[in-house]
Amino acid sequence: MLRDNRALAGDGDRHGGVVLRLQTSVVRAAAYVTMPPLRLQGDGMFDDAYESSVNELGGVPSEAALFEFLKRLIERYGLQHAVYHAISLPAVQQTNPVTILTYPAQWVERYVEQNYFSVDPVIGAAATSLLPVDWAELDRRGPGAKQVFDEAAEFGIGPHGLSFPIRGVSGERALFTITSGVADAEWAKLKRAYLRDFHFLSHLVHERVLGFVRSESTILRSLSSRERQCLCWAAMGKTNKEIARELDISERVVRAYFESARFKLNCTNRAHLISRAFNLRLIDPEIASGRTAVYAEAV
Repeated sequence: MLRDNRALAGDGDRHGGVVLRLQTSVVRAAAYVTMPPLRLQGDGMFDDAYESSVNELGGVPSEAALFEFLKRLIERYGLQHAVYHAISLPAVQQTNPVTILTYPAQWVERYVEQNYFSVDPVIGAAATSLLPVDWAELDRRGPGAKQVFDEAAEFGIGPHGLSFPIRGVSGERALFTITSGVADAEWAKLKRAYLRDFHFLSHLVHERVLGFVRSESTILRSLSSRERQCLCWAAMGKTNKEIARELDISERVVRAYFESARFKLNCTNRAHLISRAFNLRLIDPEIASGRTAVYAEAV
């Protein structure tokens, strides 16, 4: 159902959610489709939802905005929850680098604490399949599998779900999941339309995430080592005078580095600059003249 390392947000209600983020690196993103692709219209079910979602995705600027988009997406399609989980991305050292989901925070915490990803049959099936995984067809008799689904139901997840494995041209792997709590008969009517639409929508979401990764990584590479050193010291509360002394440069040069970094990160002031640098994981305590520094990570 999900696989993650740390939760950064979530209020636990139906539209509470979690955005999980670790350091990223350069990933080549394929060209993004900005117009709704041709698709069989069928009986017209969800045509407006599909077109609106595809058009809106083209303008989603960030992971935080993508989380808000997922909330609107499940409203349009009458779903309970939606999850995007990047399992691996090229050139990113961490596993599970990005997870964006609308699950209650309490369920995410429970899932992680119990290490449910090791027994979740959704994860196992998606790892070996190129086709969508229907939760109804999963074997829940394995150790812990039934417990995962039973507890998920207690948090308002399921019983119905579809998970779409994503295999990228650059070797990236991801999983997009939707869940529903409608009656079995209603689910049988809706499932075909969900399979049709989310087979493509899941890949569009994935392409947006690749774009975010590429954009943030470009920012990381654009900052000079001196600019990053200044940011690191400032994050630890150092003044311009103290930073100048640590780096053996003048205060005027320190101010110039901050102004350059502020311009590159499109920030309005010093506080905004430090906050954005933390959020982008640009500040590394090991940078400051090779000395180890300890700081409280801003979330």
